[in-house]
Amino acid sequence: MKTDKPLINASTDTCNTIDNEVETGDKSSPIKVLSDGKLLGNLDESGSMKCDYHNVKTWVRRLSSETIVGDDANNLYPFYVDTAYSVRRLRKDIINAKVRLHVENLIIICNINDVSTVFLMREAVEWILRNFPSITVYVQDIFEKSTQFAANDLCKDSHCNQNRIRFWSRDFVQNHDSFFDLMITLGGDGTVLFASSMFSKDVPPIVPFSLGSLGFLTNFEFQKFQITLRNILTDKVRINLRMRLQCKLYRRNKPEIDTITGRKVCFIDFVSEHHVLNEVTIDRGPAPCLSLLELYGHGSLMTKVQGDGLIVATPTGSTAYSLSAGGSLISPSVNAIAVTPICPHTLSFRPIILPDSMELKVRVDMNSRGTSWVNFDGKDRVELKQGDYVVITASPYAVPTVESSPSEFFESISKNLNWNDREEQMPFAHILSPKNQKKYNIDSSKYENDNISPFSESPFSESPFTSSDAEDEEKNSVAGTEMVVERTRQAYFAV
Repeated sequence: MKTDKPLINASTDTCNTIDNEVETGDKSSPIKVLSDGKLLGNLDESGSMKCDYHNVKTWVRRLSSETIVGDDANNLYPFYVDTAYSVRRLRKDIINAKVRLHVENLIIICNINDVSTVFLMREAVEWILRNFPSITVYVQDIFEKSTQFAANDLCKDSHCNQNRIRFWSRDFVQNHDSFFDLMITLGGDGTVLFASSMFSKDVPPIVPFSLGSLGFLTNFEFQKFQITLRNILTDKVRINLRMRLQCKLYRRNKPEIDTITGRKVCFIDFVSEHHVLNEVTIDRGPAPCLSLLELYGHGSLMTKVQGDGLIVATPTGSTAYSLSAGGSLISPSVNAIAVTPICPHTLSFRPIILPDSMELKVRVDMNSRGTSWVNFDGKDRVELKQGDYVVITASPYAVPTVESSPSEFFESISKNLNWNDREEQMPFAHILSPKNQKKYNIDSSKYENDNISPFSESPFSESPFTSSDAEDEEKNSVAGTEMVVERTRQAYFAV
């Protein structure tokens, strides 16, 4: 639903002022609708409102919740729909966009449990130092004095300064937000998950090289790392913004007596925050009894889970634990939250896909016979007692991965899962006797020749579409054009 009716024409200063009012909680003054200007959604037209994310968010808030004065105050729905349309169009452009990466600081993360991976990393570092003099490479600090990695020898062989190889630690990464321009991982999906867990906010674009046995995230072959890195560092690439989940863990304390009112008061303490790329799992752990979990959506009780547990996964994690528990496959470009039960004690509890705007809360029921355990991407396992809960929302900080091909997701599930892999139906001509096979070939050729002009006996033979000139022109056309003509004729008779 598009409309050309003007709504707002605001400058950036006006947007900043209104944004500050919303952030400070001042909602007393209404927005003035001017007599001229462009729609909020028409961001690409001249004279339209061009503000940053916070300003667009402010206008959406005002449209949906505040009083807007002017001639259009009684009919804001068209503008609301137009804004939603523009946001969808902008997201489509972002997904299809290609960007050029300006890399100065490059971090490499490898599987340190495999010695061969260290030598492969050494080859990659040497090649980067030789071919890209402006790039500084950061490797893990455990290799600073490693005789296997031998950083000093690498600098000598590459004829470069020793400070071009530097070393990172977990604290260094967390204290230097938005410092790295590119990340290379050498390993399997676990290495990518580890790399994601180190960055609580902005994650640099990841180039995941496959050195594991089964990988849905690692779509680059290390044998071709020189060609791959040269193309990424010199050309434009497409980036997949993989959604993460922001999980906040809360602990319920024992009730205390309020000295003022004399009533029992239960305090809830915030414990920790986690950003997961695959899934957060709440299960019964070693308890012999079923888990009894409460699932809330936007503060309302959705259902109670009686079973082994619950999986809340991202689209990236839909090919992991959630898939094994019967969940659906979701393309990484879709922003959604997958909720999959683990062995539910009911036949009607099916997996469900929820919008990424929903805030979920999983709470251990007070009547649960046992405790539950929560883990984030398979790590940081914490026990949840009765009344403890986890709040799960879509993280504002995605994990960008460099796309190997436009169809990498389908190639990945086809290669790793043999998705929809079966033999095609075959004709039975190969089991005929030689005499019948010969007759079959003759009849087949005759049938094909008869179908060259399927409209020769049509009651519409007098139509200009079946004139002799048209038939001669059709016979001289190429196969692709014949398909177009055939489809046109079908449309004609359908009318």
